[in-house]
Amino acid sequence: MSTKSKKYISLLETAKTLFFRHGIRRVTIEEICAESKVSKVTFYKYFKDKNDLIRVIREELTQIDFARLDEINALPLSYPEKVESMTAWRMQFFASMQGDFIKEIIDINSVSEEIKKRYLANIRQAQAEGEIDPTLSPEMIWLVTEKFNEIVKDGNWENYLPDHIQAQAQLRQMYFYGLLKR
Repeated sequence: MSTKSKKYISLLETAKTLFFRHGIRRVTIEEICAESKVSKVTFYKYFKDKNDLIRVIREELTQIDFARLDEINALPLSYPEKVESMTAWRMQFFASMQGDFIKEIIDINSVSEEIKKRYLANIRQAQAEGEIDPTLSPEMIWLVTEKFNEIVKDGNWENYLPDHIQAQAQLRQMYFYGLLKR
């Protein structure tokens, strides 16, 4: 939809607010319409169904996220500083969203594939600039990164470090510098 009416924007913003707070599965079209004061007929004028609305929101959030990550990547920073900045941005970006929403929306393959593609490009760029060992396979680095992400997602880290920021910092420290003291 090229021209976004007030009702379209209201539906979109209300859906985001409700989804961020309660997750996708718990929110109904009826709740979105009631909260935005827009009829279901109007909802269906703009969206085929709830999945179509979710797709639009996912694409918008993905564009915002990737645009900011690209801006950070273009900064004259070392690779670890870029990752630190990107992590801080993503934590801020996702802070207003409830965990269920993030899990429900991120599990979509198209987003995951784009993230992987960009990550591999960043690794290759850092290798070309001499910041990452060029003998390491970018795909293997991606696999290790995915395993670190699984640690964050499963929540077991909370048994050892209740502070999410501290846990992320320790994981990045291990990731970039290993276990050996320098």
